[in-house]
Amino acid sequence: MLPPSIKTMLAALAQATDPKAHAAQLQRFGRALLERPDDAAALLAQTAESAAAARGDEERMSQLLGTALDEARMARENGQRRGALFIEGLETRLGELVASNALTLKGSLTVSGTWARAGLPSPAILAARQDAFTEAMEDGEDPVDLETLLDGLIGSLTREHGGNVSALHALFAEMLPTVPSEARRVLVRLAVARPQEIFAELGCAWLLDPDAEIRSGAVEGLSDRLAAGTAFPEMLARLTILRSWLADAALRDRLDGLVRMALRKGVAGPTKAPEHKLHRIVASLVDGSGAQSMAAAVQTRDTPSVAVMLLKQGFGVKDAYVLPCDSATEQRRILATLTDEIEAQDVPRAYMEQALGLALGEGLEAGLAPMPGLVDVAQSCGLDDLRPLSASVEATLALADPEGRVADLTVQARGRLITASQHWPDAYPVLESWFEDSDETLEALESAKSHATLTRNMWRVLEDRRAHWTALIARNALLLRAVGSDHAKEFIAVAAALKDGRDIKKTPVMKFICEQSIMVWLDRQDEPDGLFDAGSDMPPTASSMAPANWSMPDATAETAGELAKLLHPAGLTEPWLEGYLTGICTAPLFVTPSDWLTPLLHIVGPSLKAEKDLTRFVNLLMPRYNETLTRLRVPDENLIPIDIPLIPIWADGYLTAWEATKPSWPAKALGPKGKTIRKALEQATEGQIDPTVFQVTLPVWLRERFAEQKM
Repeated sequence: MLPPSIKTMLAALAQATDPKAHAAQLQRFGRALLERPDDAAALLAQTAESAAAARGDEERMSQLLGTALDEARMARENGQRRGALFIEGLETRLGELVASNALTLKGSLTVSGTWARAGLPSPAILAARQDAFTEAMEDGEDPVDLETLLDGLIGSLTREHGGNVSALHALFAEMLPTVPSEARRVLVRLAVARPQEIFAELGCAWLLDPDAEIRSGAVEGLSDRLAAGTAFPEMLARLTILRSWLADAALRDRLDGLVRMALRKGVAGPTKAPEHKLHRIVASLVDGSGAQSMAAAVQTRDTPSVAVMLLKQGFGVKDAYVLPCDSATEQRRILATLTDEIEAQDVPRAYMEQALGLALGEGLEAGLAPMPGLVDVAQSCGLDDLRPLSASVEATLALADPEGRVADLTVQARGRLITASQHWPDAYPVLESWFEDSDETLEALESAKSHATLTRNMWRVLEDRRAHWTALIARNALLLRAVGSDHAKEFIAVAAALKDGRDIKKTPVMKFICEQSIMVWLDRQDEPDGLFDAGSDMPPTASSMAPANWSMPDATAETAGELAKLLHPAGLTEPWLEGYLTGICTAPLFVTPSDWLTPLLHIVGPSLKAEKDLTRFVNLLMPRYNETLTRLRVPDENLIPIDIPLIPIWADGYLTAWEATKPSWPAKALGPKGKTIRKALEQATEGQIDPTVFQVTLPVWLRERFAEQKM
């Protein structure tokens, strides 16, 4: 019997006729089941034992169980032990069902498909069943009988799904785990050896299967095709590409032998490849777990389709398949549905090849083959030259900045780009997913006894995860460069700095990740009266990294050299701070203290080890800010250092303020003159100083900007 909670979920899903509402409910229920393993086990038992459930009920049960498994898989991949325990618990329950003969043949196929659709290898225990079909496959001595059985199975599949390799592979993926391993190899070999070309394509896909028996059967079937004279030239071309995707060296050697034999028999590559037209390619930004989705609207001859890919950092190509379409209208509808689910960017073909190449390379480094559906995707999209690329951060940044323009910038210019990363959360909603929630994170935060140790522990976790975030930012840099975004340089600069060991506490976006990780943890606490109150002393992280309602503390008198001493550990000087404050006071739109103080603290704060020094630094800023306002109001006051060597330092401070408060500097308000001033400031930071600009033009412009500043 199903528990009441499962019945309620199934009833709600039956009533959710809108696809979006249905998907949202399904995800919510899947997450709820992850916290209720006993209910999930009861659902599994009902699914496994069911032999006569109504089709709709059976489908909803499989969807619900599959969604819970998918949530568990993602949790496991993200370092959460609860995901692994959930999957292990269900597989243990499945073993009990098999041992008690409660698993029906229909239930076995349903369970296998549910695991497969969740991106999990089907439980090996499913192959322990001995039904008539598997016994015939394993013990039958007459090849004709085996062929007859296979004809019946394959005939129904091909009639229903035509020539779509992805669909055929998906259906076999549900059925094969229920077959004993040796019979599985024989079945695959017989299927691949069938004369139609689609089975050669299926054999190539099976070469990427994680099951060694399936891979062996595929190689043997392809060899049988060669012996029978049914090895198509396209098959040879596909094998040549495929070998570079394989992590299994022994399998590569077998393929090389197969290719050499084909060449000796006179099987050459295709003389003319079919035309592949890519109407549109979209890709999401990389989320906090390292996942990225891509889709392409493809036209092969007169057949429209949509190729879908899922890449994940640390795993490579996690999923890939082709959805056939009956018409261009259906193709557009499918692509629109996919783009509604992701923060989609239109990307060129070259980017898709680069992203897939990086994922292939990363998978090989981890000893993981890509998903078999990538063969179908590569064929549909005409990616004949798809090869693994080095997935190192250095290699990714070289693709994102091939001319090294960001690397050639001055230290100050790169610093301004890094400071600008504080605005990424406002520009890219995907940053809502940029947080840590692994078991290591939970343990670190739960062990904290104060707000100070809470933050310190979180920084320690992030330092251990530096490589993850560096690679993730570099991959986003590559995407943004491909779409021509001005933010690409910022992502390149941040990734390069983190790679080179920059203090993560001095990197605004890492500050955001730190704060957001803490906030996510606080939100998930079961106890409302926990150790920390999210509304009291924790800064909000919904948009920028600045606390929204900070009031400036009262400042006592500054002693000579006191501020310079506090700036020194960060490598800054008073002229730099004067430039920064002048920039704040002359922005076209008024900058609130919280909006200019927070980025300044990102720069200076990490170098001030003592809490009292940080407090004192903040106390001294408002008087300096007020002094800057006074100088701007008085016509004869110097706004820019008189000493020429100090001008580059002052200009760098001004430009840092400009970048740190970019929303307050709309291009329309600045006009052509503003662009000219900006260029002069940038040149000054490199030592190219125009005396006329800094003695005459710039002071006038600064006072004009101050007078025209709008709230």
